[in-house]
Amino acid sequence: MSFVKDAFTKVKNDVEHFGEKEWHNWGGNQECTPAEIFRPVNLHDLKKIVKKAKEHNKKIRCAAAGHSWSSLSVTNGYLVIVTDLNAIEIQYNEKLKSWTVTTEAGVYFKDLDKKLRKHDPPLTLDAGTLLNTATTSGVVSTGSHGARCANSNIPEKVVSFQIVTADGELREFSDEINPVEMNAARINFGLLGIIYKLTFIVEPMFNMVMKDSLPNISDYWKPENLKNDVLNNDSLEIFYWPFNTAGLNEKNDKLWVKTFKRTDLNVTESQIEVQLMSFFENFEVEFGDHVYQHVVNFPESTPFITHLLFKAGVHENEKILQAPDAIHYQSGIDHIPCMDLEFAFKVNHDFSNVIDEVNYIVKRIYELAKDKKYPVNMTAEFRINKASKCLLAPTYDENPDTYYCLLEILSINGTQGFLDFSSELAERWMKKYNAQPHWGKMWEHVPGIIPYVRKHLGKRVNEFETIRAKYDPDELFFDNNTLKQLFGK
Repeated sequence: MSFVKDAFTKVKNDVEHFGEKEWHNWGGNQECTPAEIFRPVNLHDLKKIVKKAKEHNKKIRCAAAGHSWSSLSVTNGYLVIVTDLNAIEIQYNEKLKSWTVTTEAGVYFKDLDKKLRKHDPPLTLDAGTLLNTATTSGVVSTGSHGARCANSNIPEKVVSFQIVTADGELREFSDEINPVEMNAARINFGLLGIIYKLTFIVEPMFNMVMKDSLPNISDYWKPENLKNDVLNNDSLEIFYWPFNTAGLNEKNDKLWVKTFKRTDLNVTESQIEVQLMSFFENFEVEFGDHVYQHVVNFPESTPFITHLLFKAGVHENEKILQAPDAIHYQSGIDHIPCMDLEFAFKVNHDFSNVIDEVNYIVKRIYELAKDKKYPVNMTAEFRINKASKCLLAPTYDENPDTYYCLLEILSINGTQGFLDFSSELAERWMKKYNAQPHWGKMWEHVPGIIPYVRKHLGKRVNEFETIRAKYDPDELFFDNNTLKQLFGK
């Protein structure tokens, strides 16, 4: 059956992607014209691609769903798009005393959720990205994260990798085999080879109370309130939507506070209701896309439009959902190509520095508005995670209980002033907190970012490079200016 499926997929690819010459990411800010584009369907294909690249002296980079804003997939050599590697296998791991799921590199989270939900017993990841249209390998290799406060990044949930390395062989990485190499593999930018499979720890399905509240900034925004929400909920997301109340007065504005907490209570919305809501959300987002284009063309309309969208789309609410429905609570947002900068910085003991930085964003948005400048027209938001032991993690820390704030701003593509304002924020966070960029978001435009990041990573760059060189001594997977600069090539 696998042979038949692979043959069918190959024919389908040949028809759909005939003459495929160019690639661009979802956000539209990265594009390239590779020497050749491949869409492998099995392990044999991956090995053939590596062999061909060596024979023709070509470099290899990989791409999945293309939701990353950074240039990690850009290449002049061979581009391997892994989205047809989509098999899923669930098993019980006796050594870990836990259920695990092994996915091929191109599995979308929406398909993984569906497979886990139908298993007996039903299973789930305990955290994930908001987008369910991202792939497992894409999320992991860029160090992406969810909103669960007690968790580190998503790569920490991976217990093993199977990677086709530069010699064309399939290698396994795990903590059991070599924990140092595994912490390089967890966030590897595709520099160790082409990810074929990765295995996650999963757990029995659970329900979550998802609560949306809209407190006034002046009432809620205090260190003790934020700390309390972090310590007393499983997950937390806080959004600031610019100009969300009438009158252009920042003191009247609200925050959107979204908390998630496990519960033994039954769900209040069935799968059919969730899917129906998702259907309508897609329509709302598509409507928002047209409105946002107006904002790009007429920036002075930003306060009115963002106020309108906030009032129409965000409401106080409380519902009980199965974990994957709560994790991926927003549908259709990938219909709106946007710009997104995100940095991680260590949270101080009383959480006051998180308060300070959101206050700074609000203050600057209103200051710039006085000069008729509107660089943020979507949202500023943050999640709180614990530290990571992955060598290249922006939240790396020796103390696993250290909290990190992952703070980001988003604006619709083409928004005037976004690059300057996002650079201003990044430089502030770098100077004040030694903050580090989320590799999958926009960061390469920030002045001086490459030497800054290399300095911060310090000996971890050398540790990673030693492991990378072991598996790719001829640098088959280096064909990207940012990566070359980052690793001193």
